[in-house]
Amino acid sequence: MFIMKKRKIIVQLQHSADVESLSMSSAKTASSKNAKLDLGTFQIDQEYGILGIPNVKAIERKDKSIFASGSDFEMDTDPANHTYIVRGDVSEKDLDKVTNELNKNKQVVGVFADVEIEPCLICPGSPAQGTHLDVERLLCVARMRAKGMTGQGVHVAIVDTGINMAYLNAHGKNPNFNAAWSWKPSTSTITPGSAPVSHGTMCAFDVCIAAPQCSLLDIALLTTRATGPTAMSGVLSDGILAYSHLIRFMGRPTRPGENKSLVVNNSWGMFHPSWDFPIGNPGNYSHNPNHPFTQIVGRLIRLGADVLFAAGNCGPECPDGRCQNVTNGGIYGANSLEAVISVAGVATNLDRVGYSNSGPGDLFRAKPDITGYTHFSGSGVYSADGGTSAASPVVAGVVAAVRTVRPWTGSAISSPASIKTLLTSSARDLGTAGFDFLYGYGVVNGCKIIDKLYPFNICERYPRICELLRRDKIKILDFCRINPLICKKLERDFYIDIDRLPVNTDIATPKAALSKDELLQAIEYLLTDSKPSNEKSSDNQSLDNSDHSETCHCNK
Repeated sequence: MFIMKKRKIIVQLQHSADVESLSMSSAKTASSKNAKLDLGTFQIDQEYGILGIPNVKAIERKDKSIFASGSDFEMDTDPANHTYIVRGDVSEKDLDKVTNELNKNKQVVGVFADVEIEPCLICPGSPAQGTHLDVERLLCVARMRAKGMTGQGVHVAIVDTGINMAYLNAHGKNPNFNAAWSWKPSTSTITPGSAPVSHGTMCAFDVCIAAPQCSLLDIALLTTRATGPTAMSGVLSDGILAYSHLIRFMGRPTRPGENKSLVVNNSWGMFHPSWDFPIGNPGNYSHNPNHPFTQIVGRLIRLGADVLFAAGNCGPECPDGRCQNVTNGGIYGANSLEAVISVAGVATNLDRVGYSNSGPGDLFRAKPDITGYTHFSGSGVYSADGGTSAASPVVAGVVAAVRTVRPWTGSAISSPASIKTLLTSSARDLGTAGFDFLYGYGVVNGCKIIDKLYPFNICERYPRICELLRRDKIKILDFCRINPLICKKLERDFYIDIDRLPVNTDIATPKAALSKDELLQAIEYLLTDSKPSNEKSSDNQSLDNSDHSETCHCNK
């Protein structure tokens, strides 16, 4: 039996009194909606109904402090300023006819592709490279926790296939869970927080590597089932619903002093141009900043949310099968929006994973922004937490940890753009010097983030040195003027424990290009009367400077 192939579309509507009224009525009473809307032959999805999406508006800040931008954004509750959308299916043979008919309708703003979206997981049978404990070490999570950077009070939305909290708890992760503000599509059968163990639970585990005390929101977008080709899939129209829900979350009343930060992880995307309208078509998603989903992502960011997207798994060395050998398409759609944090992937040995999408981005060329660790043994959901699906929540966890001590307040220094700059400016550069299309600005570097948030202070980090200087009535500034190499080296490598000195020949005066051992030996000689300790220096966070190859962690 021949089945006519259908294409899903999103129709954006002008505001009118009828549209506003219908959007506020129950979707179950939609039998009269087509007649009132007069959308010709197009039949809307009555279960979806008419969605009114809140806009955001700029407001003037009363407190224009040194850190304030002078303006802020808040949710615009006036329905006259909302965006209204409906969705429906159109047969391929009628697509051009219906689209042209709708575009001539005065009630219609635009017709857009309702693109299918799927998780950025790949090669679940490929062997892991390292473990989540290696990721903890590389991110300096122990130092983060010492500074109180645990994600406490920060909400992290896992926009995915659903979370299983019992599984997380059984595997050593005990974040808080906000059931009241979790969400699922109307066609989904899962219970947020108790979803079948799959991709979303892996992402939640990986967030908790750097932010173990965060508060999770289960935004089970990829559980629509009836709308996508697989059990782990969805469509952008449901993504608009999910982000509309998150906009309302950001606009919720909060108590004085409550952390208002929201981090949103999206480990999914579009895999092939055939899923979309052609480039240049007004309804295209991949290259179109005016697509309703891309627009609503931007609105959420303007309200203060940090939004991260996986770069995708269509890397040229080892592309996902869903890419259909298209490996030069760049980074599609909202995954490449300038304001989002787009995340590529490396293994724990800093080898680039061959499936990681390279730039440029289709909306903003300088993508990806940063690289996260992936393909390690962690959650146990798969043999490896892999794909840019794992890299993105690893970085999202670092962002949540930062938000513990630098929460969103509306000030410029707490803006999503400022947090993104903190990540990219502290990243460990890999590949071509500076930004490149493989690694962005480099691999996320929790150690350097801490250094930037808590600038080096010799007396705070090495009280022993300052005690000795005060004993000998030497001012710390004079010491640094006399011994600039020592102070510069200490600032660069200040996590070295000064009380664990190496065995070496005494060095009476500092010299150019001191090695680490020689430096510590010199400090010991200059500042103490005792002989150096026999213990060796401990530097668990240091990484080698070897070249890093592009490795395809994938079973072909």
